[in-house]
Amino acid sequence: MQVELIELREDRARFLLSGVTPAFANAIRRACFSEVPSLAIDEISIYDNTSVLFDEQLSLRLGLVPIKADDLSLFSVPEECECSGAGCPACQVGMTLTAEGPCTVHSGDLRFADPGVKVAFEKIPIAILGEGEKLMLEGIVTLNRGTVHAKWQAGTQCGYKNLPDIQISDQCEGCGKCVEVCPRKILVIEESKKGKLEVTDSTNCSLCKLCVNECEIGAIKVVPIEDVFVMKIDTGGSMPAKDLVAGAAGEIKRRASSLSEQLSELA
Repeated sequence: MQVELIELREDRARFLLSGVTPAFANAIRRACFSEVPSLAIDEISIYDNTSVLFDEQLSLRLGLVPIKADDLSLFSVPEECECSGAGCPACQVGMTLTAEGPCTVHSGDLRFADPGVKVAFEKIPIAILGEGEKLMLEGIVTLNRGTVHAKWQAGTQCGYKNLPDIQISDQCEGCGKCVEVCPRKILVIEESKKGKLEVTDSTNCSLCKLCVNECEIGAIKVVPIEDVFVMKIDTGGSMPAKDLVAGAAGEIKRRASSLSEQLSELA
């Protein structure tokens, strides 16, 4: 297996994954979606809410606010914590929110008991309070997985596709028809090379094959490479994309080891 980085940002990672099966590429995608633990507001107690929003609506909005930590390894999933989920600083962080209108309450108004825990984005609107309207609540932030609830999904857009092998034969006349229909604009006619057709970025090809259908002489072919995949992983802000991918690989390894141990016991 080989990994070649294409793009790396705080919220996105694109890379080539070579020498693996579609099942393994899909396992990475699924693990990024729902297997890597992240922080989210789990429980809240509302003491005062005179806004136009019902308590349930506030709860749903707060639960989907992305929350990050300076060091996520300091926290444990409640069921895996030494306290067995009873509640301790290793698996719970207190949170409060107090506001009085007129104002717009944003995610940045949330206050956490642990200074290392904070919201990923401070300008997410939670509620608009009119004159004299109040919000007063407290809650608990916990670490968990997206398999439990969607609010713990660290990945937002995670997908993969086969890397295409775009083949251009010597029969190409450089008419440019394929260039015009390509939705990703990855085909160009190089005038400096006597009007030869060139591919600028095969990783951006969507395998739509519009260029193949447009070429009347069949000078271009687009063939997916079976064991090479273009992976794209986007995060919701609760952790960097590189940590999400590394965490997904770690979760797959952990599950594989656990399965191996269980099979050994049965043998």
